[in-house]
Amino acid sequence: MKRLISFCLAFLICFSLSVPAFADVALQEVGTVISSNDSDEAIRAEETIWYFRVWAGIRQMRLWSITYRKWLTDWIDIGPAD
Repeated sequence: MKRLISFCLAFLICFSLSVPAFADVALQEVGTVISSNDSDEAIRAEETIWYFRVWAGIRQMRLWSITYRKWLTDWIDIGPAD
């Protein structure tokens, strides 16, 4: 009986020492993910808006990224101006 209790206690001690090691690994993995998302822009969805113009009698459109403040497309012809 003493052997069984000693074995159980030894197992519990070894197991309790290994749990913080697993927690450190988990925190390191989560820490790298969190640190890569430092900017607020990486979390929110990208917002875009279409701009339209008439150039040389042809209607055109172009996509602007509000989030990143840059053009996403070149001017695309969509047909003759009415």
